Amino acid sequence: MNCKNLRIRSKNYKKYFYCVVNKCVVDATCCYCCKEKEYKATTQIKRTQIKKKTHKVSKMAKACDISQKTKEIVWERDGHMCIFCGNPVPVSCANSHYKPRSQGGLGIEQNTVTACPKCHHEQDNGLNTEYYDLKTQRYLQAHYGDLSKINLIYTKYKTKEGE
Repeated sequence: MNCKNLRIRSKNYKKYFYCVVNKCVVDATCCYCCKEKEYKATTQIKRTQIKKKTHKVSKMAKACDISQKTKEIVWERDGHMCIFCGNPVPVSCANSHYKPRSQGGLGIEQNTVTACPKCHHEQDNGLNTEYYDLKTQRYLQAHYGDLSKINLIYTKYKTKEGE
């Protein structure tokens, strides 16, 4: 249906082709050999006209995300190994939150440990989640002393002490 004179119409719920120039019902195959056939003009779209949609990220999502710099620091702190099983892992595995992102856990060194994929999955979804959380808490306390959970969680408005 490239001819700009060809239209689709319907009568009694049945569709048919109609030629505007000849003012008659036509078969689609007859339109191909018509002398009055005119093609629709096509225009190319310039690449500058196409705008990419940008995805806005909330402040909380940015705060809870672990940066590459933080991953490298945590990976070095943990000796390039999973803190649970002791297997050597790449720097990308330094991504296990002590306080989960779903609860507002920040992506900072004091809230992040290195864990292999198996142990990380077991910590998040396994039957021994409490065991892994306790082990993570003790490990982080050994490195940073007493951890205040307020400092590990994203809060929209932090209030000053004494107010």
